Amino acid sequence: MSDLEYPGCIRELYESEILGEEISLALLKEAKSERDAYHIGTLLQLETETKARLRPFLFKYGISLDEEADAGDLADLVSAYKAMNWQEFAGLHKEPVHGFLSRFEEIVGVTPPEDKPIVESMVDHEAAILRWVTLESEGPREDSLDAMISQLKFPLIAP
Repeated sequence: MSDLEYPGCIRELYESEILGEEISLALLKEAKSERDAYHIGTLLQLETETKARLRPFLFKYGISLDEEADAGDLADLVSAYKAMNWQEFAGLHKEPVHGFLSRFEEIVGVTPPEDKPIVESMVDHEAAILRWVTLESEGPREDSLDAMISQLKFPLIAP
C-alpha cells in the first residue's frame, strides 16, 4: 500500500529543491576550494532552476508555493563537510540521494499521463545528482557534473 496521494505528493518534489538550496547555500559559505565552490554552486543552480520549473506545476493544483522545508541540522552537515575530504563527503550523500530518487520513482507511479513528463524530469534530476556524488566519491572527475549541467538553462562558468 502506497502512502502517495496525488497530487498532494508532488509538494515533496518542491520541498526537495528547497532543501537542496538550503544545504547548498550553507556549504557554499564554507567551500574549501574553488573546485568545491563550483561543484556546490552548480548543485545550487540546479536546485534553484528546478524549483522555479516546478512552481507552475504546483500552482496548477493549488499546492502551496511557500518555501518551507525541514533542512534538519545544517550545522551538522557543514561540520561534516569541514571534517571530511571531498571524496568522503560526496560518499556520505549517496544513500540519501538514492532515497530521494526512489521516492521520486514512486511518485511517477501514481502520476497521471499528462503530468508524467515533469515528474519523470525530477527522476532524471535526482539521477544526475546521484551520478555526481557517486563519481566524486570515487575521486575527482572532470565529467562528474555533466549530467547536472546538461539540465541547466543558466550554468555557472567553470573556473
